[in-house]
Amino acid sequence: MKKPLLLASLAALLTPAGFAADFVQMSAEPNAIVSTNFLGFGVQWSPYPWFDISDAAWERCFQRLDFMRVPLVRVMTRAYKYCDGFDAQGNPIYDWSNSRMQKMHRLLDYCQKRNVTVIIGEWDKLQTYKIDCTDPRWTRLIGDFLEHMIKDKGYTCLKYYNLINEPNGGWSHCADFGKWKTAVNNLFAELQKHGLDKKIQLTGPDVTWMRDYYWLDRAVLECPKILGAYDVHEYIAYEDLESGYAEKVLWQKRDYINRYDPNGRKKPFFMGEIGMNRRGPVEPQGGEDSHPKVYEHIYGVWMTDYSIQAVRAGMQGTIAWMLDDAMHINKDKDTKWPDIHKTLFKKWGFWNSLAEEIGHPEDANLRPWFYTWSLMSRYFPRGCSIIRTRNADVEGIRTLAATIGPDGFTFCVVNDSNTAREALLRAPALGHPLDLRRYLYAPNDLTVNTNGFPVPREIITQADLTKGLPLTLPARSVALLTTMGE
Repeated sequence: MKKPLLLASLAALLTPAGFAADFVQMSAEPNAIVSTNFLGFGVQWSPYPWFDISDAAWERCFQRLDFMRVPLVRVMTRAYKYCDGFDAQGNPIYDWSNSRMQKMHRLLDYCQKRNVTVIIGEWDKLQTYKIDCTDPRWTRLIGDFLEHMIKDKGYTCLKYYNLINEPNGGWSHCADFGKWKTAVNNLFAELQKHGLDKKIQLTGPDVTWMRDYYWLDRAVLECPKILGAYDVHEYIAYEDLESGYAEKVLWQKRDYINRYDPNGRKKPFFMGEIGMNRRGPVEPQGGEDSHPKVYEHIYGVWMTDYSIQAVRAGMQGTIAWMLDDAMHINKDKDTKWPDIHKTLFKKWGFWNSLAEEIGHPEDANLRPWFYTWSLMSRYFPRGCSIIRTRNADVEGIRTLAATIGPDGFTFCVVNDSNTAREALLRAPALGHPLDLRRYLYAPNDLTVNTNGFPVPREIITQADLTKGLPLTLPARSVALLTTMGE
């Protein structure tokens, strides 16, 4: 019993210059542990539905995901990728080995081998067959698909199923909670029929826009027996992020799940997609549904701040939209798919695997925000315990801390403001020194290896956090310290 008390009595103290010491406490009370079923910081990874990428690009992608130690991916598809229609008797005609499915298998083979948790699901209706989401034929297709993937192919990495991407949106054929509820109930019954309800869990409602988060409230009240997890999306305004508003809203939703779902405290709640608002075209070949800041340093600060706020609010992880520009095209009026030189892409990724093909080989290079996201993915691993912290009352300063196993720790501090800060990191109850790897993400000042991967600024041996470890936090920066090794 001594070790849990020791771990839970950790405290971190941020003392910016010119301010009184503000105690950021991780206390010994049971509610000091924010999350013990942490899923991690993951990515949206689609099986390249519009263009094929080269074998070299696949291997480069795998290498970069290996560095991230990616714990969690969201993979969406459409049933007509594996169903070629219906025969005269109305039975589905499946093709499990077509070129589209071969790319899916390649993606999932990686996840299976690396023990990555996969959220798989359907984007929207089957336009080709004029099948609505409430049509039992649709859930039959999904049930057969999951039986093939889990039982026949052995993809035990498939842990959650997400039925209908953003069903509240005006672009969705659903756009109605009652229809979505009918669809997920149909799917749950189909999973039971296939004996899959204990092998994969449903997550939802997967809505976007905070104004529509009432769908989550209704799902908690009306669907608790069929949902094994909850998720939402949000592309957030800078002001709502930098003010800390995101954390307040997400904390209220986590609290609602805990209160009104009888098993809510045990169920993961995560962000199924996150990104920043105010999208727009970006070169090369980025359509309207892109983010103009994705090449800039600030995007890495924002996405780290966003993830910190979500997890501090009690969520079990976040999924970045998205891994690779090559996955999705933008259907602007000027796009000319399948001409790769005239196709507009959704540019939100860490890189573009089709960079060489479009004549911009530099676009395959890692963008700055890979630095922060890869560190968060590596050093807040699945299964770590997120410990509650209380921020110093200083604009833009937010902290996240975790225990990893019996003796490991990671601390992350974001300075999402235009003012540099001097800080002191303390853990007065720890009782023994720590060896820490210190990383710093600062404007025009990144330490990377030949692959572009982050390397520590320094290795701090025998750091005495009872006295405090001084930290310099430049404006718009992220500091991460961890006991975890390479």
